[in-house]
Amino acid sequence: MSRLTYNPGCSLRHWAAEFDRSTKLVLQALGGDFVEIPDWTCCGSSPAHMTDHVLAQALAARNLRQAATVGDEMFAPCPSCFQREKDAELEIQEDPEFRAEVNELLDRPYEGAVRVMTLPEVLLEKAGEERIRAAIKTDLVLLNVVPYYGCLLGRPYELTSECDDEQPMTMDRLLSAAGVNVKYWNYKTECCGASVGMPKREIHRRLSRKVLDQAVQAGAEAVVVACPLCHQNLDLRQGQINAAFGTDFHMPILYLTQVIGYALGFSSEQLLLDKHSVDPVPLLEGVVREAKAFREEEARVAAEREARERTKEAARQDRERRRVAKAAGTGADETAEADE
Repeated sequence: MSRLTYNPGCSLRHWAAEFDRSTKLVLQALGGDFVEIPDWTCCGSSPAHMTDHVLAQALAARNLRQAATVGDEMFAPCPSCFQREKDAELEIQEDPEFRAEVNELLDRPYEGAVRVMTLPEVLLEKAGEERIRAAIKTDLVLLNVVPYYGCLLGRPYELTSECDDEQPMTMDRLLSAAGVNVKYWNYKTECCGASVGMPKREIHRRLSRKVLDQAVQAGAEAVVVACPLCHQNLDLRQGQINAAFGTDFHMPILYLTQVIGYALGFSSEQLLLDKHSVDPVPLLEGVVREAKAFREEEARVAAEREARERTKEAARQDRERRRVAKAAGTGADETAEADE
C-alpha cells in the first residue's frame, strides 16, 4: 500500500475510539503505510455546511492542505467527514475562483490536489481482497452478518466509487474476503435516523427499529457498520428501542474493521469490543468454536470420501490386473495349441 494520510475526525478520536483502533490495526496488518494528518481540525460536518457554504468548505480545505504536506491521498473512516472533505476536494479543484475565495479564509492557502477516499475504498484499492484472504487467522465462516452502509457511505456512488446508490458492494466484498457469511438484504442504505437522534427521538427509534428488524429477517446475527452515528443509533440506543416498542433485539453492531480485525487474529481486547452496549464477544467466540467443529467434521467427511475413492481405485486396478492376466493366459494357451 502506498502512503496515505488519515483523518480520524472528532468521533473516532473520542466516543468511537474502537473504530479508530481497529482501523489502524487492520491497515497495519495489511501493510498499510499511513500517517495521521498533522494538526487536523473538525471538518464542521454536522452544522457548518447548513449555515455558511464557503466557511464549511474552508474548514474541510484546511484538512486537505494539512494532508497535502504528507501525501496526495487521504481517507476518512467517518462517512460524514468523508462527504465534507470529498465535496470540498471536488469543488475546490474544479473551480479556481472558488478555491481563491476559500483560501482567503485560510491562514495559509491550499494549493494541492488531495484525493479523498472512503475506508472501504482504501481497503479494496490499496490492500485488496486476496491479501485479506491470505492474512486470515480466525475462521468466521459461520458468522452471519448484514453490511449496513447507511445514508452517506454508499451514495452518491459517483463520489464513493460504489457500483450503485441502493446496492453498494464494497463492504460486502471486504466481509466476504474476511471469510464472513454475508446475508443479502434490501436495507443497506436506509436511514437509521442519526440526524434526528436528539430532537426527534421517536422518528429515530422507528427508523432504527426497521433496520434491526430487517437484519433479523435476513438471518443476520450481527450488523456491520462503518459509521459512528449508525453505530451509536443501533448499538447504544438499542435498549431504548426495545423499551419504546416492546421488542427484544439483542443484535451486536460491529464496525467493519473490527470484523476484519477479528478475522486477522486480533483479540477482543485489542479491538475494544468491550465498548459496545450489546456485547459481541459471546457471538464471536461461539461462531469460532462452531467453525472449528464444522471444519473438523468437514475434514472427517472429506477423509472418508477420499478413503472410499482410494478403495474404489484399488478395486478398479485389481480388476484391471486380473483382466490383463486373464488375457495374457488366454493368449499363451492359444499359442501353445497353434504350435501343436
